[in-house]
Amino acid sequence: MSFRIIAAIALLSVSAAAVAQDKDDLDAGAKLPVAEPHVTAMLSPTHARRLFVLDTAFPAAEAGKTLVIDGDNGKLEGMFNQGYWSNFAIAPDGSAVYAADTYFEKHTRGKRQDFVVVRDARTLEVLKDIPLPNGRFLIVSKKYNFGVTPDGRYGLSYNLAPRTAVSVVDLKLREYVGDIDIPGCGLIFPQSPNQFTTLCADGSVATVTFDEKLRATSERLKKVFDAEKDPVFEHSGWDKHDRMLYLVSYSGTVIPLDLTGAAAKKQATWSLTSPEERAAGWKPGGWQVTHFHVPSKRLYVLMHRGHEWTHKDSGTEVWVYDVQTQRRLQKIKLRKPAQSIAVSQDESPLLFTIVDGAPQIITYNVSAGSVRSELDNIGFTPQILTVPGE
Repeated sequence: MSFRIIAAIALLSVSAAAVAQDKDDLDAGAKLPVAEPHVTAMLSPTHARRLFVLDTAFPAAEAGKTLVIDGDNGKLEGMFNQGYWSNFAIAPDGSAVYAADTYFEKHTRGKRQDFVVVRDARTLEVLKDIPLPNGRFLIVSKKYNFGVTPDGRYGLSYNLAPRTAVSVVDLKLREYVGDIDIPGCGLIFPQSPNQFTTLCADGSVATVTFDEKLRATSERLKKVFDAEKDPVFEHSGWDKHDRMLYLVSYSGTVIPLDLTGAAAKKQATWSLTSPEERAAGWKPGGWQVTHFHVPSKRLYVLMHRGHEWTHKDSGTEVWVYDVQTQRRLQKIKLRKPAQSIAVSQDESPLLFTIVDGAPQIITYNVSAGSVRSELDNIGFTPQILTVPGE
C-alpha cells in the first residue's frame, strides 16, 4: 500500500473521530439538522376578496411592488417586485397577473427596457417578459394606463413616444403585436375582445375597434365633458360587465357613457350632491376616487369638504349610489381619511381604503359601515387597489 493511500486513510480516520467527538460534546438542545427544508408557498386560487395593492414607492420609484392581501382577515399573503412607475392588472379568469414595468440596465440609469410581465397568480413566479419595443408612458401609476380585454387575450398599454398610442401584446401567445395610434387621447377602458375606449384632451371620447393585424377604426363622441372648466377623474367608475363608464367630474357631476357599440353614447348626467351639499363644499377627491360594484350596480365615491381644485384632497367619507336610480343609498364615515378605495365584487362587499399619508389599509364591512381590519406598514406609498372581477 502506498504512502499516499495510508495518509489518506489516516486523515479520514482522524476526521471521523473529530466529527464523532464533536457530536458527543454537543448538548441535545444545541443540535441542528444538517439540511433545512425549503418550501415554496402557494396562494389559494384567486377569489373575490383578494386585494392587490400597488406600492409605487415614491421615495424610490424604481423599486415598486405589488402586495397581495387576504381581505377576509386583513393579512398579507404575498408580494412581488415591479419596476419604475408600474401598472397592474389581473387576468379575467384569475390565473395570471400582469405588470407593465420599466427597468434600467444600471438600476437608475443606462439602457431602458419596458415589458409586460406575466406571472402565475398562485406562485407569483414570472412566466414571461413580453418586450414593449416602443416603450410605455412613464408617469405616476394610474389604473387605466394598462388594461386587459374581457376575453383575456390582449394586454393594452398606453404610450406617448412621442405620439399617443396603445401598445398591444397578445397574452395568449405572449408576444408584442404592435401599436395603435390614438391622437390626442389617453387612458384605456377595454370593453370587448377587440375594442377599447379612451378619453381625449378636447373633452371627446374615442372608441377604437381593431382586428388581429391591428387595422383599426375610431369613432369619436364629441363634447362629453369640459376639459377646462370641469375635468373628469381618470379613476372613474367602470362597469366592465355592462360596458358602462361613469365619468365623475371634479365638481361631482356623473356622466354615464354606454360603451356597448362602435361609438360611445352619452346618457343623462346627474349630480353626486344636492344644492345644499354643494354649498357646504362636498366634492369628490383623492387618487383612486371611485370604484364600481358590479353585482349591485353601485358607485362608491370618496368625498371631502373643500373648494374648487381640491380634487386631490383625500376623502373623509365614502358615498354609495345606485346608478340606475341615481340615488345615494349610504354614507360610510371613514376612521381615517383615505386617498384610494376599492370594493370586493362579491354579494356582501368589503370596502378597502388606503389611508392618507400612511402605508395603511383599512377594510370596512359595507353593510354595517364598520371597520373590519387594519393592516399597517404596507410598503412605502401604496397607491392603487385592484380586486378580481372588477
